[in-house]
Amino acid sequence: MTAIKSNLKFKDIGAYHASFPAGVQKMLGQLRQAIKQAAPQATETISYNMPAFRQNKMLVYYAVNKAHIGFYPTPGPIVHFKDALAEYNISKGAIRFPINKPLPLPLIKKIVRFRVLEDKERERYGTARGDAKSKVMAGVAAYNNSLSLSDKAICEVLTKEISKRLHKAENKVWHRHPVWFLDGNPIVGYSKEKRGIRLMFWSGAGFDEERLTVKGEKFKDASVFYNEVSEINTTDLKRWLKKSVAIQWDYKNIVKRKGRLERLK
Repeated sequence: MTAIKSNLKFKDIGAYHASFPAGVQKMLGQLRQAIKQAAPQATETISYNMPAFRQNKMLVYYAVNKAHIGFYPTPGPIVHFKDALAEYNISKGAIRFPINKPLPLPLIKKIVRFRVLEDKERERYGTARGDAKSKVMAGVAAYNNSLSLSDKAICEVLTKEISKRLHKAENKVWHRHPVWFLDGNPIVGYSKEKRGIRLMFWSGAGFDEERLTVKGEKFKDASVFYNEVSEINTTDLKRWLKKSVAIQWDYKNIVKRKGRLERLK
């Protein structure tokens, strides 16, 4: 987070805004109002000498720079809204809105709502018992919450079963959809596609399973699509997840090997 350097120490957001010219103050007021509308239960504060909004944890920050307003919503929504943010200069945790252009207020509200969902799910899952790696990370939970009710129901069943069977795996939103990793190697994930919710095993082509009918042309993946919760056979899923640990191809190092896969197990 890099803001304009100042010797002033701000006590509240109003004082921060008042330190800038009228045109910038107007933009900051719009940004502040958009955040409050999207996160009505959040409280205002100053953190790192910047305006910030907190719910259970910090949601977003913003700061005025020489030619832009830096908006800092953490990495999750930047990945999730990558396409919508294509015209802006972004980094892992920052979005830079030019001062000489109107703020994209509807998009900002969507980003803040996403952060509210992440915050709620982090609070919900952050105290979960068991192996720390098996907890459902906020980004995965927020992804599920962003779906329609029927798709969300499918994904929540998948999330529960995967986390229960792969209790040592880490999970996160990777390439815009939830993925579980063992020792940095992608194992299983799901995504919303036109045909439904796609459950994909990165090494599934080697499982010799009839229902994993969608096979990758280049790699060793195999998939199945779901359109209703009733289509999920948990007995099959349990067997596939067991095989996903026993049979693995090394996707973790595929770039180092210039696209060539090697069998790990």
